[in-house]
Amino acid sequence: MPRREQSVAFLLSWFLGTFGADRFYLGQWGLGLLKLFTGGGCGLWTLIDMVLIGMGTMRDATGARLSRAEEGRGLRAQSTAFLLSLFLGGFGADRFYLGYTGLGLVKLFTLGGLGVWSLIDFLVVGMGFARDVEGNTLV
Repeated sequence: MPRREQSVAFLLSWFLGTFGADRFYLGQWGLGLLKLFTGGGCGLWTLIDMVLIGMGTMRDATGARLSRAEEGRGLRAQSTAFLLSLFLGGFGADRFYLGYTGLGLVKLFTLGGLGVWSLIDFLVVGMGFARDVEGNTLV
Protein backbone atom coordinates (compact mmCIF):
# COMPACT_ATOMS: atom_id res chain seq x y z
CA MET A 1 0.00 0.00 0.00
CA PRO A 2 1.43 3.44 -0.88
CA ARG A 3 2.26 5.80 1.95
CA ARG A 4 -0.29 8.44 2.66
CA GLU A 5 0.67 12.09 2.15
CA GLN A 6 0.87 14.60 4.98
CA SER A 7 -0.34 17.38 2.70
CA VAL A 8 -3.54 15.52 1.79
CA ALA A 9 -4.21 14.53 5.42
CA PHE A 10 -3.66 18.11 6.60
CA LEU A 11 -6.00 19.62 4.02
CA LEU A 12 -8.66 17.00 4.76
CA SER A 13 -8.30 17.77 8.45
CA TRP A 14 -8.51 21.52 7.81
CA PHE A 15 -11.59 21.42 5.59
CA LEU A 16 -13.41 18.18 6.50
CA GLY A 17 -11.93 17.14 9.84
CA THR A 18 -15.24 17.56 11.64
CA PHE A 19 -16.63 14.77 9.45
CA GLY A 20 -13.64 12.45 10.04
CA ALA A 21 -12.35 12.67 6.46
CA ASP A 22 -8.74 12.79 7.66
CA ARG A 23 -9.16 9.61 9.71
CA PHE A 24 -10.90 7.84 6.81
CA TYR A 25 -7.98 8.84 4.55
CA LEU A 26 -5.52 7.42 7.08
CA GLY A 27 -7.38 4.10 7.03
CA GLN A 28 -8.71 4.51 10.56
CA TRP A 29 -12.35 3.78 9.74
CA GLY A 30 -13.56 3.26 13.30
CA LEU A 31 -12.11 6.55 14.47
CA GLY A 32 -13.41 8.24 11.33
CA LEU A 33 -16.95 7.09 12.06
CA LEU A 34 -16.65 8.11 15.70
CA LYS A 35 -15.37 11.52 14.68
CA LEU A 36 -18.18 11.85 12.14
CA PHE A 37 -20.92 11.04 14.65
CA THR A 38 -19.50 13.33 17.36
CA GLY A 39 -18.94 16.30 15.07
CA GLY A 40 -15.19 15.97 15.46
CA GLY A 41 -15.56 15.66 19.22
CA CYS A 42 -17.41 19.01 19.17
CA GLY A 43 -14.46 20.45 17.28
CA LEU A 44 -11.83 19.64 19.88
CA TRP A 45 -10.79 16.34 18.30
CA THR A 46 -10.65 18.08 14.91
CA LEU A 47 -8.26 20.69 16.28
CA ILE A 48 -6.06 18.07 17.95
CA ASP A 49 -5.84 15.98 14.78
CA MET A 50 -4.98 19.03 12.68
CA VAL A 51 -2.15 19.93 15.07
CA LEU A 52 -0.81 16.35 15.13
CA ILE A 53 -0.83 16.13 11.35
CA GLY A 54 0.72 19.60 10.98
CA MET A 55 3.50 18.70 13.40
CA GLY A 56 4.25 15.59 11.34
CA THR A 57 3.56 13.17 14.20
CA MET A 58 0.34 11.53 12.93
CA ARG A 59 0.58 7.97 11.60
CA ASP A 60 -1.75 5.96 9.39
CA ALA A 61 -3.62 2.77 10.33
CA THR A 62 -0.53 0.62 9.72
CA GLY A 63 1.64 2.80 11.96
CA ALA A 64 3.57 4.30 9.05
CA ARG A 65 4.59 7.96 9.09
CA LEU A 66 2.89 10.24 6.63
CA SER A 67 5.13 11.06 3.70
CA ARG A 68 6.26 14.54 2.72
CA ALA A 69 7.75 15.76 -0.54
CA GLU A 70 11.21 14.96 0.78
CA GLU A 71 12.10 13.60 4.16
CA GLY A 72 13.99 16.05 6.35
CA ARG A 73 17.61 16.82 5.62
CA GLY A 74 17.95 19.94 7.72
CA LEU A 75 18.41 20.65 11.39
CA ARG A 76 15.10 22.37 12.09
CA ALA A 77 12.04 20.45 13.26
CA GLN A 78 8.67 20.47 11.50
CA SER A 79 6.87 20.26 14.84
CA THR A 80 8.57 23.40 16.17
CA ALA A 81 7.97 25.34 12.94
CA PHE A 82 4.31 24.33 12.94
CA LEU A 83 3.68 25.31 16.56
CA LEU A 84 5.44 28.65 16.03
CA SER A 85 3.35 29.23 12.92
CA LEU A 86 0.16 28.33 14.77
CA PHE A 87 0.70 30.42 17.90
CA LEU A 88 3.18 33.15 16.91
CA GLY A 89 2.95 33.23 13.10
CA GLY A 90 1.51 36.73 13.10
CA PHE A 91 4.74 37.93 14.70
CA GLY A 92 7.04 36.12 12.27
CA ALA A 93 8.37 33.61 14.82
CA ASP A 94 8.15 30.75 12.32
CA ARG A 95 10.17 32.71 9.75
CA PHE A 96 12.80 33.64 12.34
CA TYR A 97 13.05 29.96 13.37
CA LEU A 98 13.57 28.89 9.74
CA GLY A 99 16.37 31.43 9.38
CA TYR A 100 14.52 34.04 7.31
CA THR A 101 15.34 37.05 9.49
CA GLY A 102 14.35 39.69 6.92
CA LEU A 103 11.04 38.02 6.15
CA GLY A 104 10.46 37.52 9.86
CA LEU A 105 10.83 41.26 10.42
CA VAL A 106 8.48 42.10 7.56
CA LYS A 107 5.96 39.59 8.87
CA LEU A 108 6.33 41.06 12.37
CA PHE A 109 5.76 44.66 11.27
CA THR A 110 2.78 43.76 9.02
CA LEU A 111 1.24 41.44 11.64
CA GLY A 112 1.58 38.50 9.32
CA GLY A 113 0.41 40.44 6.30
CA LEU A 114 -2.78 41.24 8.22
CA GLY A 115 -3.23 37.52 8.77
CA VAL A 116 -3.08 36.40 5.14
CA TRP A 117 0.65 35.61 5.15
CA SER A 118 0.27 33.87 8.50
CA LEU A 119 -2.48 31.65 7.13
CA ILE A 120 -0.44 30.75 4.05
CA ASP A 121 2.63 29.92 6.15
CA PHE A 122 0.44 27.86 8.50
CA LEU A 123 -0.82 25.81 5.56
CA VAL A 124 2.62 25.43 3.95
CA VAL A 125 4.25 24.26 7.18
CA GLY A 126 1.28 22.06 8.08
CA MET A 127 1.36 20.31 4.71
CA GLY A 128 5.07 19.59 5.13
CA PHE A 129 6.32 21.81 2.30
CA ALA A 130 8.31 24.34 4.36
CA ARG A 131 12.06 24.65 3.96
CA ASP A 132 14.68 26.47 5.99
CA VAL A 133 16.84 29.31 4.68
CA GLU A 134 19.40 26.85 3.28
CA GLY A 135 16.67 25.06 1.30
CA ASN A 136 16.64 21.99 3.55
CA THR A 137 13.41 20.19 4.33
CA LEU A 138 12.38 19.99 7.95
CA VAL A 139 12.88 16.88 10.07
